[in-house]
Amino acid sequence: MAIRRLSYRLVQEPDTGAVRPIPAEPGEHQEKGEIREFGAAVERIIGAGSGLSYSLLPDGGRLLCAALPGRRVEALHLGAGTPGPGPVWPIDTWRSAAWDPGAAKTLAAGFVESELPVPEAHFDRARLVDFARAHADRVAPFLTDVRRLFDDPAGRQIVLVEEDPETVAHWVALACASLPEAYVPALTFTTGTTDPHGAPQQIIGIGPAAGFDRADEATVTYLYRVHDGTGGPQSPPAEFDAWAELAAERWISGNPPRPAPGAAVRAGDAFALLPLISGGIGTGTGTGKGTETGKGTETEAGAGGEGAAGALSDADLTGLGGGRLRKVFDALTRSVVRGEADSRTLDALEHLCRGLEGEQALAARSLALALVKHHLDAPRAHDALPDLTVFEGLPLGQEAWRQLREEYGDRADDALRRSLRGPVPTWAEPLRLALAVGADGGPGLAEAMDRLASSLLRPDRRDCANAVRVLEEVDHLPFTHRVLRLLIVDFTDRKLDRLRELARSPQGDWLRRHIDEAPLTVRLAEAAARWTGPPDHLRGAELFRRLTELLPGQRVTDVTTLRLLWHIVWRNTPPDRAEQPWIARTCTPRLIVEADLGRRVIGWLGDPDRCDPELVGFARDMRDDGLLGATDRHTADLLVTAQDLADGRLGVTRSSLERLEELFRKVSPKSPILRQGIGERVGRALAGANPLDVCEHGLRLLFTAGPELLGTYRAYFLDERTRDRLLRELPHHAAELAAYFHVWRPRRRHGVSEDWRRTAAELLDEVLAPVLVHVDEHHLGRVATVLQRENQDVQEWTAWRHQIKQRYA
Repeated sequence: MAIRRLSYRLVQEPDTGAVRPIPAEPGEHQEKGEIREFGAAVERIIGAGSGLSYSLLPDGGRLLCAALPGRRVEALHLGAGTPGPGPVWPIDTWRSAAWDPGAAKTLAAGFVESELPVPEAHFDRARLVDFARAHADRVAPFLTDVRRLFDDPAGRQIVLVEEDPETVAHWVALACASLPEAYVPALTFTTGTTDPHGAPQQIIGIGPAAGFDRADEATVTYLYRVHDGTGGPQSPPAEFDAWAELAAERWISGNPPRPAPGAAVRAGDAFALLPLISGGIGTGTGTGKGTETGKGTETEAGAGGEGAAGALSDADLTGLGGGRLRKVFDALTRSVVRGEADSRTLDALEHLCRGLEGEQALAARSLALALVKHHLDAPRAHDALPDLTVFEGLPLGQEAWRQLREEYGDRADDALRRSLRGPVPTWAEPLRLALAVGADGGPGLAEAMDRLASSLLRPDRRDCANAVRVLEEVDHLPFTHRVLRLLIVDFTDRKLDRLRELARSPQGDWLRRHIDEAPLTVRLAEAAARWTGPPDHLRGAELFRRLTELLPGQRVTDVTTLRLLWHIVWRNTPPDRAEQPWIARTCTPRLIVEADLGRRVIGWLGDPDRCDPELVGFARDMRDDGLLGATDRHTADLLVTAQDLADGRLGVTRSSLERLEELFRKVSPKSPILRQGIGERVGRALAGANPLDVCEHGLRLLFTAGPELLGTYRAYFLDERTRDRLLRELPHHAAELAAYFHVWRPRRRHGVSEDWRRTAAELLDEVLAPVLVHVDEHHLGRVATVLQRENQDVQEWTAWRHQIKQRYA
């Protein structure tokens, strides 16, 4: 290692005015020959400028020159084999007190790196972070051009136009702190010169008044890369560079990059993004806040400890957006795909992806997919099942998940099918991984679901408990719900019974935990098993009612559900007679008939709670049931015929009334409610019919009618509206008046009931008698004619008419 300290004075030639360095008084350890040997180089490098410069010599050595007050220049020559002490040196010697001429005594002939003139860090990372934030829009373009200095050996020099050399020094320090450490000793610079065209360094600092034509388009476009901090013309922006963009954002975010130490590699590799990231994770190298420069050690001042600020995070990407953000992630993706990342870097990238949201997460999808594939395609993973659950939380997107499932689903499904040959308890892990890959359409997953469902339906066997254990270990709710839905495929009464047995078994607790997402059939079976036991002990209609509360709308609306509930509650036993009316009305008679359950509640027809349209509809439907007993069919016919007469669907004719009489002979309803309902309907039909038809066909029915029929018949005619209508109409209708008289006239012959005699006498006296007052002699004569033509007793009519006339006289 060869390091020599050289001192010069700047003098001005009297004839030309040129400023050149001449050797100063040699110190104790300086030889005049050495000073003269490098004088020409110092003169060429330092010129008439001021500040700090660092240059490479033709023999591979390096020359660091500091222009000091009092027109003095101090130079440090490092031989070709002398390494530098760190990633920021030599710019860190800016304004170092070690340049003082008196410090030369500390530089012995064999001094070591720690004795170089950098006793403290001038540019610590906190200071550079502040500088980067103050010049945020210029950091990425500057670092882009710095990288190009190494990508292209003939790359154009960078000219920094600033008001003072210290700003230039900050730019140089920022470049050195961003570069891979092995490249720092090769970065040459000068913080200030008045002759930029003659300066050999890569980064040239000049002031606004320097002899440099920034208005010349060729100069700023083709000859130099000009960055003007004073507002003047500068070079067009360079092409996008992911390394520069990411490094700039890390400085601006306050989490500066920490390039890893190491030997120089190809520029393309050194400036890849992965080294920029991995070098910042706990490396503990480089000059930084709290650094003891030259010793290669670092202690973070923050509470995070060593390297705590180095990990890449979403905050380091805040300034990137749109295409710039996507290009950074695309560059990271290419590095991962090419296999350039070590395990630590892959972990860091995965951690970064998990913390992204919004635009950043969208841009990172390709990187997340590359990370997943890298893990799944690793040699150690080829013989293992792909486990995608570990990648949940990565911003993959639906398309990426679909692609992963397509690529790895078959592998997982095949492994699952193989595992199904073993005992049920061994299925959990392969099943979990197959679900993670999303092998939904695979035969392995389908077979696993079928076999688990079959095991659940055998609560008397050990495999039922094993199936529950597998489902709990897999802990995949959608899969569990799919298995529960399979319990009702090809449903039979036997399966229903097994479901109830499952609900009562030790595995019933597991079933109840998932009951909300189970099919309705499973929920009904579980509820029935629970409510028929203690403390409820529900049976029959009460159990049916509770089960209907679980239905949508709390009402049975379809045949399938009705049959299911019926089997759960009654199986093949008819409900109690007292419960049948409530059941029929709750489920609707029509639905009961459609479910072929009408015969189970036919007792409702013979003993109803009320005789209403629902009962009539039920009777009408049940008449077509070929398996219905004769008595029940005749009862249904009787009720429907009575209703059709009352509604006018059947006329009061000989055939209809004969049919009615025949039904009365075949069946005599025992239920008072049913008798009342039938009687009311027939009575309403006879009362509202044409009296001529009743006179011809209905007398026999009236003569033998019971109080149910006669009560309605009587009430119809005693109603004020009916009486008023007859008072208006009958005086002008002799035939109808004669018919009413013939029907209601007193009769004493055998077969006429006493109830009818009383009813007829009342109607004759209360309804027909008041009509006679309004009938003229002409119409009275016509009534007698009608009666005579019909071979009826005219004398009886005449006697009754005179009797009524005397009453109203």
